[in-house]
Amino acid sequence: MFSPIFRRNLFFAASIAALLLIYIAPLGSYPLMEPDEGRYAEIPREMIESGNYITPTLNYVKYFEKPAFLYWMNAAAFHLFGENEFAARIGCALCALGGAAAAAVLGAFIYGRAAGFLAGVVAATSLLYFAIGTINITDMPLSFFLTLAFVSFYIAHVKEEKKYYLLFYFSCAMALLTKGLVGVVLPGTAIFCYIIATRQWKLFYKPLWLPGIILFFAAGAPWFYLVCRDNPDFFNFFFVREHFVRYATKMHGRYEPFWFFFPLIPAALVPWTAFLFALFGKGSVVRSPRGGGERRAVVYLLSWFAVILLFFSFSDSKLVPYIVPCVPPLAILIGADVFRMFEDKEWHGFALPTLALFNGLLGVALLVYSFVGKEIAAADALPVAAKTGFALIAMPAAAWYYTSRGGRGFKPAIRALVLCSLLFVWGIEGIYGIVAPQRTMRDVSELIMKESEGSETIAAFDEVLQGIPFYTKRRVMMVGSPGELEYGAAQPEGRGWFLTKEEFMPQWNSGKKSFILVVKNGDRLEYLFPKGKIRAAKRFDVGKYVVLFNREERRE
Repeated sequence: MFSPIFRRNLFFAASIAALLLIYIAPLGSYPLMEPDEGRYAEIPREMIESGNYITPTLNYVKYFEKPAFLYWMNAAAFHLFGENEFAARIGCALCALGGAAAAAVLGAFIYGRAAGFLAGVVAATSLLYFAIGTINITDMPLSFFLTLAFVSFYIAHVKEEKKYYLLFYFSCAMALLTKGLVGVVLPGTAIFCYIIATRQWKLFYKPLWLPGIILFFAAGAPWFYLVCRDNPDFFNFFFVREHFVRYATKMHGRYEPFWFFFPLIPAALVPWTAFLFALFGKGSVVRSPRGGGERRAVVYLLSWFAVILLFFSFSDSKLVPYIVPCVPPLAILIGADVFRMFEDKEWHGFALPTLALFNGLLGVALLVYSFVGKEIAAADALPVAAKTGFALIAMPAAAWYYTSRGGRGFKPAIRALVLCSLLFVWGIEGIYGIVAPQRTMRDVSELIMKESEGSETIAAFDEVLQGIPFYTKRRVMMVGSPGELEYGAAQPEGRGWFLTKEEFMPQWNSGKKSFILVVKNGDRLEYLFPKGKIRAAKRFDVGKYVVLFNREERRE
């Protein structure tokens, strides 16, 4: 049975239902955002169109930067729900919810059901986790499989039941199929650190179970074999270039200093950040574990978190979503610690004043920004700021109100924390309605489909606009830099579709071929057409882009 906090299952069920609704219901209400969502929707669309589920293509040229799992998952969703925004995101959203559920399972296994439930809520309602879990990119599926791997390994190890190692090996194989070798390196390194720290030497050989190893290779190896068979240069590009060279160099221009991710961890956990700092308090589950089992669990969870954080910190290629897998282990510790506060009827680690200071200032700042900020209109910003700001301010207010009279109100205080966190992510979801229309190719694509006669070649200048092929179902000529399609541009299927400015302009000016050209406003347009000599039959301004129609000359 659940602890008295959640003994009434109605609150528990309502919280789960609210999370499902907040995560899933809005997924189709905003357009695909450039460049990532367009990319990871277009690749599976092309798989369906071509019937080739082995060799990924983007804009009809080979694209080997990621393995195939996300593409397969999205292709399956397209078959079920149609080729639309909801289908492109539903798989990642389910992975996010699955990862939060897995964190809840491990939290319940170590600290009890109520603590596990809190761990799941903390994970699902943390800012970075929710933001990445409701868009179509590879990081959330990776986080899900890594979480599943860590959870299943620990349960198998503690219960000494080898059947759980099957899930561990399968999860590692799927993580490998999602984002490459990190799916094996990260859990392997964290487990190694845990073994060394706890001196449980038997873990060097006990998990090496033949059925699990066979399952790992049966699940993870076939696609790599098939794609290498069909594309002999895949191995060098994917494993050498996209793993070792990318990790050790600044080849993609994503360099950030070593400490880049460290301040992002507190930001990632908003609105629960104060309880992260409370883990440093003397009475916390980290500093005062109760018994040897909890002590080993803390080492395991901290190894899980620290290895991922340090691995990506040492990399010369850094992006914010990389640290999403850091959230579940911290959520488990925070959930357990908040539950301990309930049991002890005491806020330790200055949790309440820190919550009041951090959430209060952030909530007020959001509300003030909605009125004075210039980047977003007040009419758009205020509904988002009202929900998120109120949720942030209400968390410490409710916690103080219910516990200021001798600690008798910790049960309603913790329920209030859960409800405020749900309100927070509900408010955060509204940001997509503001950001997505500014970062999408849907409006441009709809204009092209409306105005096109069907025979024109669509071209984009100096930018890989991933959403146009998805929305128009047509290939796009790339003029200028091929960007991330550099490898595919050099293949035979890229011939004639990747041109320099000097190669393209004579075709545009000749009038012998019809073009639809998409150019970002400003310097790029002036660079392409000096002195305004555009020679276009029609011009449309769509957001920050200009769409030019250059019709083929008709001869009688």
